[in-house]
Amino acid sequence: MSAQSVKDTAAAATSGSVKLSADSLLIRMEELHNTLNRINNITSREFDTRGMEAELPEIKSNLQTIDDNLKLYNKVLNIRNLQMFRVLLADMREHLEEWRTQLFDYNKELVRMNAEMTAFTKDSFVKQIKADTTFRKFYLPELKELKSKWDQAQQSTTRHLNKITVLQAGISGSYFKAIELENKVNEQLRIFSIKSLGKEYNYLWENKSHTDSSAAALAQQSSKSFEGLGKILNYYTRTHSDTWFWMFLIGLIFFLRVNKQFRKIKKAGSHELLQPPYIKYLRALPFAGTLVIVLNIASFFDLHAPSAYIDSLQSFLVFVLTILFWRRWERRMFVYWITIFVLYLLTTGTATVVVPDVRVRTWMLALNALSVITGFFIYFRIYKNLPAGKLVRIVSVIFIVLNVLSALFNLYGRLSMAQVYSTAAIAGLLQIIGLTVFIQIVEEAFYLQMQTSRIAGGFTARFDFEKVRAGLHKILVALAVVLWLMVFTTNLNIYNELYNGISSLITATRKIGNTSFTLGNILLFFVILLISNFLQKYIGYFFGETDDEQVGEVKAKSSRLLLLRLLVLVAGFLIAIAASGLPMDKITVVLGALGVGIGLGLQNIVNNLVSGVILIFERPLKIGDFVEAAGQKGRVKDIGIRSSRMVTTDGAEVTVPNGDLLSSKLINWTLSNNHIRTELLFTIAPSAALPLAKKIILEEVSASEAVIGKVAPELLVKSINDSNVALKVMVWIQHVHQEEAFKSQMLQQIYQRLKDNEIMMS
Repeated sequence: MSAQSVKDTAAAATSGSVKLSADSLLIRMEELHNTLNRINNITSREFDTRGMEAELPEIKSNLQTIDDNLKLYNKVLNIRNLQMFRVLLADMREHLEEWRTQLFDYNKELVRMNAEMTAFTKDSFVKQIKADTTFRKFYLPELKELKSKWDQAQQSTTRHLNKITVLQAGISGSYFKAIELENKVNEQLRIFSIKSLGKEYNYLWENKSHTDSSAAALAQQSSKSFEGLGKILNYYTRTHSDTWFWMFLIGLIFFLRVNKQFRKIKKAGSHELLQPPYIKYLRALPFAGTLVIVLNIASFFDLHAPSAYIDSLQSFLVFVLTILFWRRWERRMFVYWITIFVLYLLTTGTATVVVPDVRVRTWMLALNALSVITGFFIYFRIYKNLPAGKLVRIVSVIFIVLNVLSALFNLYGRLSMAQVYSTAAIAGLLQIIGLTVFIQIVEEAFYLQMQTSRIAGGFTARFDFEKVRAGLHKILVALAVVLWLMVFTTNLNIYNELYNGISSLITATRKIGNTSFTLGNILLFFVILLISNFLQKYIGYFFGETDDEQVGEVKAKSSRLLLLRLLVLVAGFLIAIAASGLPMDKITVVLGALGVGIGLGLQNIVNNLVSGVILIFERPLKIGDFVEAAGQKGRVKDIGIRSSRMVTTDGAEVTVPNGDLLSSKLINWTLSNNHIRTELLFTIAPSAALPLAKKIILEEVSASEAVIGKVAPELLVKSINDSNVALKVMVWIQHVHQEEAFKSQMLQQIYQRLKDNEIMMS
């Protein structure tokens, strides 16, 4: 039987008030197949809950560990652990909240699919397919397959709904547990802030018998407080593994780059460039240098890391620095460093003891005294061996002050504050030493880049290394200060409060009249202006501009450099305006006020700025031209936005306002070409030797390579009598800068030729 006859038979046999054609039934069955296939495909891939299922038990265990420690801290407060718990709880709560949202979306999708399948069972078309015996007879395999898919989809969605419901219950329970523990931590931190400034324990000189006995019990309880902390810290490290990926990538790039630069310099035979004082810490395989870079910038990758995490990174950094100093520092300085390193180990080890034992407190006083002595030693001696030594001296003063305060807090029973101050002091000292080495390593890497570029002849070969390094040093010092403050305030356990306070301060909306602004936008405005000014200052290097060029070595560059500088400044100003968030109507008012200011007292400045723009487009001179202007004569070295610089023939640099260049007479000897006509004056005797003298002079002048061959030199007689003749030679030479050298050479050669022919010059 043909397909058409089957369709006709099926259509004729359809019962009910609604008559369906076979085509409609087939189309509807195809829709059922597609829908069930889609549902089965989704459920067969499983909803991605493996990460939740794997990490949820660990989170529950960590929450329980924190809960147990918080119960202990009702008797023994440990501020560093409380701060760590607050960070970890916030982190776990965010994870749990993300999982809850994800499970809610999964559940919503499953409910929707269930609703679709339920709707199919009530569909009138489906009922007619079941009632149509002829249709079922010819399409029985397809109907059985459809039924199998429906059963499979029903089972899968039900199974996933049950699984997700159970998982939702576990995650929600942990989520609310994390919120509860966060509240407990905040409460204990509040209690700590009250107790820490009060008398926590007896004064050190008070001798009460129950102190030591209670200390023994608290020591046992205190040891329990550290059980599971390593596991919690390990969880934090693993959940933030993406930061380690970026740090590894930066370290790998730095390592490979430095290694490549070493190989290039060695291949060029310039081994002396790789020795001190140029290179101190870097080597061809810079393992230690790379670790110093990565560990110092790690704080930028995790702005809210717990103090224990920062301590672990810093301990590793101290170990790397010890290896680095062992190979680079002289023996006596290395012994000093070992003393600081041992002091760090003793201080941090003592900080883990959270009991008011008299022996422990006496030991802490001894460490404070040793730290103060070490601080003075660093202030007067060790800082000289480090770059950015001023920073080390400043931090050494802070180190001394904090240790004195720690000793006082200890004496008067404020043990918690004493421990915080002593550990923050030694950690801050080691951190600034590590950052000064970080500055030195970055500058050495920059030096290697400059040297390899000079060897290869790249555009950076034109850079004046010392000048650029001075600017780089300032940027690195600013970065080091920011990094140090982040780590130092973290160790003082005030970083989060400061961060939130500063963030609120710069993001809070303020109003002056109808104008709304934030301090952050204003700060960003000035930062962008500073960056644009920095860029326009150094952009000349990319056009071959250097500061070590002599008078005759200034390369001619077009005024596009001035245009580019102007564009950088204008673009920086416009971006700064956009970043400030000020509406354009307010900016118009500011510009109007600026116009009034220009009319009152800024005419000269604006005149020079406008003259700079005119110099761009009219181009009466360009960098490298030999000009006479404003009573000065020399080569143009730089055309700035407000003024231009020229180097005189005496080597002096003269700054001329752009307005003076345009308003006064400007003589440009090299505007269209570098040719110049120069004159040579002679007086010879006797006058009878004039024909021979003219021949000799013209031969010598014409033979010079500096003379333009197309234009014949002219020899004129200025005066003549019986005893002597005054002659003037006018000749065109190829380059204006060769004029003095040409005259010197010609005078010597002509004098010698005339003398050989018994003609005297006077």
